Amino acid sequence: MRATPPILPRAALRLGFLGLAPLGVSALVSLSEHPSTARLGAIAFSLYAAVLLSFLGGVRCGFEIMRAPEAPSGMRLMFSALPALAGWTLAATVVYFTPVLGAAAIFAGIFAVQAMWDYRSARDAGAPAWYPLLRQVLTGGSMIICMIIPLATAMHRF
Repeated sequence: MRATPPILPRAALRLGFLGLAPLGVSALVSLSEHPSTARLGAIAFSLYAAVLLSFLGGVRCGFEIMRAPEAPSGMRLMFSALPALAGWTLAATVVYFTPVLGAAAIFAGIFAVQAMWDYRSARDAGAPAWYPLLRQVLTGGSMIICMIIPLATAMHRF
């Protein structure tokens, strides 16, 4: 017998999808027929992906502090900063060199790794029961959005 999935709070779901909107809009802008506009969309996509990864790392940091307020794990705190550092390094690379096809795949991979970590450690981290499901839904959305960038690259938009 399978357990019923937890009900996602409406506010968390709505705000989560609103948080994905700029990522989706910037990816769609990268499909523009004008190369400079398409490049701007790719850069905006990369910058916002780095923002999302920074947010997710902050959530992980908060979970660790809640888990052990008197003695948080230095290793877990360091790991919570890694997605942000990777995202911002990748975004800076895209701004300077625009290797967007590979960057979109790397961003998708970083989102996937972050989601797996969140999913596997949510209980230990003190996350609400609905948090892993929310992360699965939003990570799936971000990974689908990441697929728009290779399409723009294949269409020679930048």
